[in-house]
Amino acid sequence: MIGMPVQCDNCKGGFHIDLQHRRLDDSVEETYFTCPYCQTEYPSFYTNTAVREKQRSINQLRERYNGLKNPEKRDSLQERIEREQVEVSVMMTELEMKYKSN
Repeated sequence: MIGMPVQCDNCKGGFHIDLQHRRLDDSVEETYFTCPYCQTEYPSFYTNTAVREKQRSINQLRERYNGLKNPEKRDSLQERIEREQVEVSVMMTELEMKYKSN
Protein backbone atom coordinates (compact mmCIF):
# COMPACT_ATOMS: atom_id res chain seq x y z
CA MET A 1 0.00 0.00 0.00
CA ILE A 2 1.35 3.44 -0.94
CA GLY A 3 1.23 6.07 1.79
CA MET A 4 -0.21 9.55 1.57
CA PRO A 5 1.76 12.01 -0.61
CA VAL A 6 3.46 14.83 1.32
CA GLN A 7 6.08 17.51 0.82
CA CYS A 8 9.06 17.80 3.15
CA ASP A 9 9.12 21.06 5.13
CA ASN A 10 12.92 21.03 5.05
CA CYS A 11 13.95 20.20 1.45
CA LYS A 12 10.53 20.51 -0.28
CA GLY A 13 10.93 17.02 -1.79
CA GLY A 14 7.69 15.19 -2.52
CA PHE A 15 7.22 11.62 -1.32
CA HIS A 16 4.69 9.13 0.05
CA ILE A 17 4.53 8.52 3.79
CA ASP A 18 5.99 5.19 4.88
CA LEU A 19 5.26 4.87 8.60
CA GLN A 20 8.04 3.45 10.75
CA HIS A 21 8.07 2.46 14.42
CA ARG A 22 10.71 2.47 17.14
CA ARG A 23 10.76 1.75 20.85
CA LEU A 24 11.67 4.67 23.08
CA ASP A 25 11.14 2.99 26.46
CA ASP A 26 10.03 -0.44 27.60
CA SER A 27 6.44 0.26 26.61
CA VAL A 28 6.53 3.51 24.58
CA GLU A 29 6.57 3.30 20.79
CA GLU A 30 7.01 6.23 18.42
CA THR A 31 5.42 6.11 14.98
CA TYR A 32 7.07 8.44 12.48
CA PHE A 33 8.08 8.90 8.86
CA THR A 34 11.29 10.10 7.26
CA CYS A 35 11.94 12.21 4.17
CA PRO A 36 13.84 9.94 1.77
CA TYR A 37 15.78 12.90 0.36
CA CYS A 38 17.10 14.78 3.40
CA GLN A 39 16.30 12.24 6.17
CA THR A 40 14.21 14.73 8.19
CA GLU A 41 12.09 12.76 10.65
CA TYR A 42 8.46 13.58 11.33
CA PRO A 43 7.02 12.07 14.54
CA SER A 44 3.38 11.14 14.02
CA PHE A 45 2.25 9.77 17.36
CA TYR A 46 3.29 7.91 20.50
CA THR A 47 1.67 4.92 22.17
CA ASN A 48 2.32 2.84 25.24
CA THR A 49 0.90 -0.46 26.44
CA ALA A 50 -2.19 1.17 27.97
CA VAL A 51 -2.97 3.10 24.77
CA ARG A 52 -2.52 0.03 22.57
CA GLU A 53 -4.78 -2.05 24.87
CA LYS A 54 -7.44 0.68 24.84
CA GLN A 55 -7.22 0.86 21.01
CA ARG A 56 -7.74 -2.91 20.78
CA SER A 57 -10.73 -2.58 23.10
CA ILE A 58 -12.21 0.16 20.90
CA ASN A 59 -11.78 -2.02 17.81
CA GLN A 60 -13.61 -4.88 19.55
CA LEU A 61 -16.41 -2.51 20.57
CA ARG A 62 -16.72 -1.33 16.96
CA GLU A 63 -17.05 -4.93 15.79
CA ARG A 64 -19.83 -5.48 18.37
CA TYR A 65 -21.46 -2.20 17.28
CA ASN A 66 -21.51 -3.31 13.63
CA GLY A 67 -23.35 -6.50 14.59
CA LEU A 68 -26.06 -4.81 16.66
CA LYS A 69 -29.53 -4.19 15.30
CA ASN A 70 -31.16 -2.58 18.36
CA PRO A 71 -30.89 1.25 18.03
CA GLU A 72 -30.72 1.84 21.80
CA LYS A 73 -27.90 -0.67 22.24
CA ARG A 74 -26.08 0.82 19.26
CA ASP A 75 -26.41 4.35 20.72
CA SER A 76 -25.17 3.19 24.12
CA LEU A 77 -22.20 1.39 22.60
CA GLN A 78 -21.41 4.38 20.37
CA GLU A 79 -21.27 6.60 23.46
CA ARG A 80 -18.88 4.16 25.13
CA ILE A 81 -16.66 4.06 22.03
CA GLU A 82 -16.55 7.86 21.94
CA ARG A 83 -15.66 8.06 25.67
CA GLU A 84 -12.83 5.57 25.19
CA GLN A 85 -11.58 7.47 22.12
CA VAL A 86 -11.38 10.64 24.21
CA GLU A 87 -9.38 8.74 26.85
CA VAL A 88 -6.96 7.48 24.18
CA SER A 89 -6.59 10.98 22.78
CA VAL A 90 -5.72 12.39 26.22
CA MET A 91 -3.23 9.59 26.88
CA MET A 92 -1.55 10.07 23.50
CA THR A 93 -1.33 13.84 24.00
CA GLU A 94 0.40 13.28 27.33
CA LEU A 95 2.89 10.92 25.68
CA GLU A 96 3.52 13.41 22.89
CA MET A 97 4.22 16.18 25.39
CA LYS A 98 6.67 13.95 27.22
CA TYR A 99 8.52 12.41 24.26
CA LYS A 100 8.27 14.72 21.24
CA SER A 101 10.83 17.25 22.48
CA ASN A 102 13.34 14.57 23.54
